[in-house]
Amino acid sequence: MVEVLERAPAGKTVEVGAREAYYTICPVFVASNVAQEFGWIEEEFNKIGAKLSYLRALAPEQGYLPHFGHQLDHLFRDGGNIPSIWAKADVTDTTLIALTAGHHGGQIVVRADSDINRVGDLKGRRFGLYKSQNSDKVDWWRATGARGILVALKLAGLQRSDVEIVDAPAEDRGFGNASRPSELWSQRRREDLVYTAEVRLLEEGKVDAVYTSHGRGQTLERTGKYKVIEDFSRYPDWTLQVANSPYALTVNSDFARNNRDIVVAFLKATVRAARWINANREAAATVLNRVTYHQTPADTAAAIEATDFLPNLSAQNLAGLDIQKKFLVDHGYVKRDFDSRKWADASYLEEALR
Repeated sequence: MVEVLERAPAGKTVEVGAREAYYTICPVFVASNVAQEFGWIEEEFNKIGAKLSYLRALAPEQGYLPHFGHQLDHLFRDGGNIPSIWAKADVTDTTLIALTAGHHGGQIVVRADSDINRVGDLKGRRFGLYKSQNSDKVDWWRATGARGILVALKLAGLQRSDVEIVDAPAEDRGFGNASRPSELWSQRRREDLVYTAEVRLLEEGKVDAVYTSHGRGQTLERTGKYKVIEDFSRYPDWTLQVANSPYALTVNSDFARNNRDIVVAFLKATVRAARWINANREAAATVLNRVTYHQTPADTAAAIEATDFLPNLSAQNLAGLDIQKKFLVDHGYVKRDFDSRKWADASYLEEALR
């Protein structure tokens, strides 16, 4: 059963073996989610005498905050790049070993009974914006929403000063004690993942619009109570799809230097899963639906249609990472800037691909 932590920072020490690595994966479209569901990461680890453990199997006070800040010496983290950037900038030394592009930049949602039909109609109106009450971690969802709102306004010829931003406070409670990601997410209602604090404000009529992700927006529309008035994925401009993406696979640097074979093993399993997903979209959608936000496997299959799951450190993905990083630095979500090219080390992935 998933245990919920009301409010507590990481306080207990986690004993980690010399050849043991923990992993944590966000509920997003990355190949490692499939690799761990099939046991392929553990299979690769067994070949080299290493042990794989799931971070979120720990109690919340031990496993929740390290998911965002990498405060565990032997940790692989795959998923949204905002926590990964924050961890590298302000928390601990990590190495970027792979990226996966995202293809859905998000949507702007309003109530279906409103007279708002396009973003231009929001001039003088109110945007709800999530605000975490947990000061021990980066507010990644607020950062994602804040950038999404600014992108939408710019596309509509509006400025930040043309709208009012209304904060939507959220407890941001930790949770854990799950054996694997699919258990972690299956024991949380999908409605809880969709009806975030700012959506509740929209539901109550306290704001006029919110930014949300594609899967959440789709679910909201199907209730008949909401409508999407802007969808960034309809634009050919790939920079508009940067929304806590491209997804970043990172590992603590000292661990990577001292355990190269373990890092390569993790990537080998991820590459194997990526190739399988790319060749078996419908079957893969069933697996990915267990660990992501879309309502059905068919929704997931449609959402991943354009995604190349083979991780890389391409110039375009690194450029996308820099777009996200610049926003975080410029708006105070991270304190220190750094060179993404020096953060990235392609040698591990190159070895895994041989």
